[in-house]
Amino acid sequence: MFSVYGSTGRVFQGTLEQMRLIRQVHAADRIRPMDPAARDGHDGAVREALEYGSPVPVPVPTPAHRPAIAAYAATQQHSTAHGWFDMSVSEVMSRPVLTLPVDTGLYEAGQLLSHHGRGQAPVVNADGILVGLLTRGDVSIAGQGPKPGASEQVWETWRTQSIEAVMETPVPSVSPAADLRRAATALLDSGLPGLPVVDDVGRVIGFISRSDVLRAALRDAGLDVWS
Repeated sequence: MFSVYGSTGRVFQGTLEQMRLIRQVHAADRIRPMDPAARDGHDGAVREALEYGSPVPVPVPTPAHRPAIAAYAATQQHSTAHGWFDMSVSEVMSRPVLTLPVDTGLYEAGQLLSHHGRGQAPVVNADGILVGLLTRGDVSIAGQGPKPGASEQVWETWRTQSIEAVMETPVPSVSPAADLRRAATALLDSGLPGLPVVDDVGRVIGFISRSDVLRAALRDAGLDVWS
């Protein structure tokens, strides 16, 4: 199950296929449709594998490699019934997750992201419900600071401006029970670095990033892929 949350609360809940039909996910202060894009030169290949089940190319083993591969395969037979894409989001998501109150100042938010080593953080309202997502890019765009020589009042206004004006909103989210294949597809569709994981009422309980998906896929691939 997937949902979209904005500053007014949940604006959508449904399947991945239904969510792919809506085009309203954009930053609060500017229209920025989140269309599928080959951002890193590999998204197209990843999408094909996700949607059409294209296998990962496996090098043909040499005779010298075959005994070792056979021995490894024998130890992995118990796990061949399911692949990484059959895992649930809850199995690979990160938690606990750093969240930012919507009234957090931009400067403070940037400091928190840096301190915790995070590239992004879900933004929540006073009830802990998801309302947006703040990335380091958002902070960077808006956080250049006043011009040299600006008054202290101007600097204070800049330091305390709310992240609400620059966060990504509405923002898609995923339930912990969703399968990893669909979550990965949603990541490609949105262009976001990750998706907040929410419970039935919209409280953030985790976060799943592209790195989380990649780690799960690599663990599932087995040593024979790298032989």
